Amino acid sequence: MNLFINRTCLRRAVLTSLLALSALSLSASWSFGLKGGLAPITSGDFHRGPSFDGSVLLGLPAGSLPVDVDAKSFDDVYSNFNEVAFEASYAAGEKLVYTLGVSWLSSDEGNLRVGTVAGTLPLNGRFSEYEDFQTYAVLRYNLRVTGRWNPYVAAQLGYKQVDEITASFSVPGTPFNAPYQAALTKAKFYDATNVWTYGLLVGVEYKFKDKVSLTLETGYFGQGGLDDNDSVLGPLGLSALNDEGDLSYVPLRLSLNFRF
Repeated sequence: MNLFINRTCLRRAVLTSLLALSALSLSASWSFGLKGGLAPITSGDFHRGPSFDGSVLLGLPAGSLPVDVDAKSFDDVYSNFNEVAFEASYAAGEKLVYTLGVSWLSSDEGNLRVGTVAGTLPLNGRFSEYEDFQTYAVLRYNLRVTGRWNPYVAAQLGYKQVDEITASFSVPGTPFNAPYQAALTKAKFYDATNVWTYGLLVGVEYKFKDKVSLTLETGYFGQGGLDDNDSVLGPLGLSALNDEGDLSYVPLRLSLNFRF
């Protein structure tokens, strides 16, 4: 709860500061951009694929219920990510631009088959939605070819707060014993985590008015692994299941920029 309150206050403070800055009368070196995009290409292991004895889940004799879990990536679980960002940029000259920004990356909850029980029954997993909040800095180098067209390359470094992720496991038509049914419904899987992020970008900016431009960019982004929570999985011998959580992605972004 404290993390959620602190995170909400941080978001409000950052947005208030940036919006207040945008209202000032600034030199032509400053610009502000609203950015949106998708990340259709993601990678990184979301969970491993161990096998274990699940007999305790149904109250059966030990060793009588083999459970095989398939390793899954972030792409398997969440598929597309959506991103929204707000940026403030300062042009130090024709070539170099310094940018500070805030962004939100999110995806709907994931529902998928994650393995089998007794060799034939499907083991399904439902994972809560992914959401993070990031503050970042970008150093951009312009390769301007005309007054209107400006290809560029850039490097980004940031810091993220990633929300907690929970997991629910089930076998259709076969409920687990009561204590395990409750424990494996919205079980803690990854704790809320702070991670460093990095990225390399390429893009092109088109200036269609003196103080307004449109930018299309892509790149490669990565972030540190999430903190696993074994409070439920540990007693079942599944501590290694969520020892992953490293995410990388290739976004496609479009932004509208205003210069003052």
